[in-house]
Amino acid sequence: MVEVKEILTILPKIRKSLLGKIMRIDVNIMPSPSEINNLGLWGNYSIPKDNPSAEDSQLQAEIWALGLRNPWRCSFDSERSSYFFCGDVGQESYEEVNLISKGGNYGWRVFEGLNLYPLSTPGGNTSLNSINPIAPVMGYYHSSVNSKLGSAAVTGGSVYRANADPCLYGRYVYADLYGSAMWAGVEDPEDSGNYSSSRIPFSCAKDTPMACDAVEGSSLPSVGIIYSFAEDNNEDVYVLASKGVYRVVAPSRCSYSCSQESHLGGETPPPGASPSSAHREKLRLKVVVLLGFIFLFSCCFWL
Repeated sequence: MVEVKEILTILPKIRKSLLGKIMRIDVNIMPSPSEINNLGLWGNYSIPKDNPSAEDSQLQAEIWALGLRNPWRCSFDSERSSYFFCGDVGQESYEEVNLISKGGNYGWRVFEGLNLYPLSTPGGNTSLNSINPIAPVMGYYHSSVNSKLGSAAVTGGSVYRANADPCLYGRYVYADLYGSAMWAGVEDPEDSGNYSSSRIPFSCAKDTPMACDAVEGSSLPSVGIIYSFAEDNNEDVYVLASKGVYRVVAPSRCSYSCSQESHLGGETPPPGASPSSAHREKLRLKVVVLLGFIFLFSCCFWL
């Protein structure tokens, strides 16, 4: 049992640590030497004046939100800049997606997902009464993607705002790192912060430029490890996986049905159709390819 006196001693240290936090900094304004010294900054950045530390001196200046275990991939909704999502990798049983807000505490390590995490485990020094936790808006249990081993790791995704798949529009798409599993979450009612999510099948388009391998004993394509999601300037969404880069396209290209697709003016052409030489040079300078080859596939989700 951890005594109250010990908790009061430990909490300020936790709130000063940058571990398990979302940080918000300004890289356009350099700090003065006195700011670096007084605030204990770690680099060439300044602190936005409306960070939570302005109202809570116990917080380290960089901190925007806390109570996270291992945030993995965060993104803003391109149409609602206040909607900032982060995947948070769990410990033993649950993976979560959080809607991050200023000063929010997301519960670790009092909670893992919606479940109380044993305080008796090593390092469990935060009491339930000392925090006001915010529950995850989406998530899944490890057993739902890997019933044999029970292991999983969420990969935070993106809110889909492109034209190719109107049935996916406005939904937050995320995945499991290892399980070749993806979900789509929808907010209902709008602007409520209440989400429901469901697992979604996906497949490669019939006319994909590269052939897709299939998962043994399944109709799903074998994409390998799902590292991340990305968006281009047209808001098309890409899945970055160990076997290639997959672009979400119109459902009909995968023999899926979407009642709204017929009203669409046409999907965005594949990237690299005919950029100007200046634009091509910009891209060449900005993009660093770490692997020898990147394969581009076309894929669809079925809702």
